[in-house]
Amino acid sequence: MTPRAPIHLLGLLLATACGHGAEDHGAGDHGHTHGPGGGHLVADDHGEEEGPTLAITRWTNGHELFVELDVPVAGRAFAYHAHVTRLVDNHAATSGTLTMRFEQDGVPVEAHSDPAVARPGIFAAQAKAPKTPGRYQLVFAYLDGEERAEWPGGEVEVGDGAPVVHAGEAEGEITFLKEAQWQVPFAVAPVQERPMAPVLEATGVVRPAPASTAIVAAPVEGLVAWAEDLPVVGRRVRRGERLATLIPAGAAEHWATSQAEVATARVDRDLAQADLRRVEGLAPDALVSERRLEEARAALARAEARSQAAQRRVAALTSGGAGAVPILAPADGLVVSVGAAHGQAVAAGTALVGVATGDDVLIEARVQARDARLSPVQSAAVRRGDWAAPRDLLAAGATVLTEALVFDAQTLSAPLSVLVPGGLGLRPGDLVELHLGAGDATPRLAVPRTAVVEINGQDVVFVQQTGESFARRRVRLGARDTTHVEVLQGLELGEMVVAEGGFDVHVASLSGALESHRH
Repeated sequence: MTPRAPIHLLGLLLATACGHGAEDHGAGDHGHTHGPGGGHLVADDHGEEEGPTLAITRWTNGHELFVELDVPVAGRAFAYHAHVTRLVDNHAATSGTLTMRFEQDGVPVEAHSDPAVARPGIFAAQAKAPKTPGRYQLVFAYLDGEERAEWPGGEVEVGDGAPVVHAGEAEGEITFLKEAQWQVPFAVAPVQERPMAPVLEATGVVRPAPASTAIVAAPVEGLVAWAEDLPVVGRRVRRGERLATLIPAGAAEHWATSQAEVATARVDRDLAQADLRRVEGLAPDALVSERRLEEARAALARAEARSQAAQRRVAALTSGGAGAVPILAPADGLVVSVGAAHGQAVAAGTALVGVATGDDVLIEARVQARDARLSPVQSAAVRRGDWAAPRDLLAAGATVLTEALVFDAQTLSAPLSVLVPGGLGLRPGDLVELHLGAGDATPRLAVPRTAVVEINGQDVVFVQQTGESFARRRVRLGARDTTHVEVLQGLELGEMVVAEGGFDVHVASLSGALESHRH
């Protein structure tokens, strides 16, 4: 995350009388009810009407705070409730301590600590305002083990006998409660200036990385005899497993003849077995003679003997004594290539089997744009069809192997290769899209590409006004890189936008303000 927008108090909410309970105040009101009876917790015990309420939203690099509190009056208790969200995973705080301090010139005057959440993500209690009226700086701090966050809450005026009305920004027209945000993939990010380079896009296929692929080649000329468990592509093998036998060229003719004899002997054996079963079925009814039954049994025995003899001749030809060479798996791994068919004659050095021994892969793509630049590489991302968003290649340690684009006059395209270490989820055979930011980068006002939602053909971004209210903005977009898109119109530097979950905010806007929730 980057530094946030300037700090200011947000969202002045007009309160209603205690007797009204939790009315619907429209899209501009959160509809929160704080007390167990359904109304606001009263700031004192005098039975007075509720005073105005402040809504404050702040961010650190790792946490978001959204707090609502009754405007404080000197010496009196006031109610507040605060939502604490961990930004990295949109996680609601389930433990920890929240502290609120009133400071003047950096010196704490009054402080209150809440040691436990009232419910997941929400601290709700009463605190004491400073005894002396005046202007104070609010500071909030959250501590949970190694997790720490501190938010300047801005300036608040503590009233003398009555709450002071504070000016604040209007809330957004769309209400999307924290309880709903915590249940869906959701994230916010600042509108910021970032260097952006032109993006080169290309489609490609994932291959096994050469450095992590073991190749078994034919050591001599001969015929390939695959083992019964064929080393087919996609099958896992173990180091030392016999994959095939290479019959030397001198014995190849004999091996081919023996193979034919084995096949013929099996056919004869199968015919003899069928004939014996037929004869045995007739014998109990005396439809055939005993002599005929013995002849059928003898024919089967001769056929089985010929079959076994043919198999022994083949075994002899494929043994080391006859010069045959066993082809063994070079390592544990996945078969990614098979270079010959069973019984095929191969020359010495022919690649027979390729085994991927690691998860590293090579993306091989083709570039069509002849004006594309490849240096310097500023960003790189890859996207597979079943991924919701591209994944950062440079962050994963990938290396762009191609240094310059060389176009082929026949295909009118240039090859582009990227070596990707394991762990990114790519598999050999995957079809992917490459997004490569290359060339000179210039600063541009930008938001994450995921922040832009297309609604009725228009590009829309949702701006977070307070923790639970959002404004819809139509934007005009410019250049794109692998992760961000330039905003030419519609947003200001430092505004917070919904980077993930924008469509959920849109759905909330279609149904109006969501139902109130009780803290």
